Amino acid sequence: MKRFIIKTLVLVAVFVGINLLLFLAVPKDKTDYLYEYNHKTNLLDTVPQPRIIFMGGSSIAFNNDSRTIRDSLGCNIINCGLHAGIGIRIPFEDGLQYIRKGDIVVLQIEYANYFSGGNGEPETLPAFMSVTGWRIWKSFNANQWKKLIQGIPRENITNLIHLARRTLKGSQEKPSQNQSFVYTKEGFNEFGDEVSHLDYPNLKYLGSGKKIGRAANEDFIEWLGQTIGRYEMAGAQVIMLPPACIMSSFNKNYNDHIKDALAKIKHPYIVEPSSMALPDSCMFNTEYHLNREGVRQNTQNIIRALKNNSAIQALKAAEETNSPV
Repeated sequence: MKRFIIKTLVLVAVFVGINLLLFLAVPKDKTDYLYEYNHKTNLLDTVPQPRIIFMGGSSIAFNNDSRTIRDSLGCNIINCGLHAGIGIRIPFEDGLQYIRKGDIVVLQIEYANYFSGGNGEPETLPAFMSVTGWRIWKSFNANQWKKLIQGIPRENITNLIHLARRTLKGSQEKPSQNQSFVYTKEGFNEFGDEVSHLDYPNLKYLGSGKKIGRAANEDFIEWLGQTIGRYEMAGAQVIMLPPACIMSSFNKNYNDHIKDALAKIKHPYIVEPSSMALPDSCMFNTEYHLNREGVRQNTQNIIRALKNNSAIQALKAAEETNSPV
């Protein structure tokens, strides 16, 4: 029995060692979608005030026309949405270091975060750590470390496949317009909007119709309230806006437990969540990714929701008079 345990431990150690070595040694595909995160943090660092910062997942990345929002509201726009698989905890906590007094942060969290805890997923966290140079590891909680470790073997397989393709073809693989949609960092514009999907055909919605009825994750709500408080202490104002999605997704994922949880931390949505849900015909390839018409409608919904907001009115007035907010 003792010998069996020793052999098992050795095998586990070898497996872990090989996976860690591959994870650190095999280069990531430089066109990877997640590399856009570095561009977004650069925008946070360099875009001047007055500015409105949108934070959330890919529902913001795919669904906002930041140029139109900028022209309508008269403020610089930074689209920090990227990928729900990262979770909301990482970008929201990491973004705090770039916040300036007077910033407006519009937080649009995909509804799943309220139930899952916003910690990200094993399929995404290893790649995210690679593209960001591991600079965020100190903020990881135990749940995120668990998911990161679980995802490393799969990430190694993905990296090895890309390495083989690059070796055989002599260059990195890039999508062409006649291919099906490919997630890549090349698809983003200067505001952080994903725009390459706008000319692709829609896919059929295949989501489940079963409605989520459980309460919001209490630990997540507590973290959310505390982190919003840290933003406010840094001089920012945080606006809670429901995420854009199609109606089938809204009917499945939203429940009044979310409303009650946001009331508990005294940061309710500024509009009714149903007002941000669009017809299913506006879907591109997931319940949270909109097509061209969906982006147009969602952008107008955002402008209507924010245009008369007191925080944004104060921000514009301060800029016009060059006075502090």
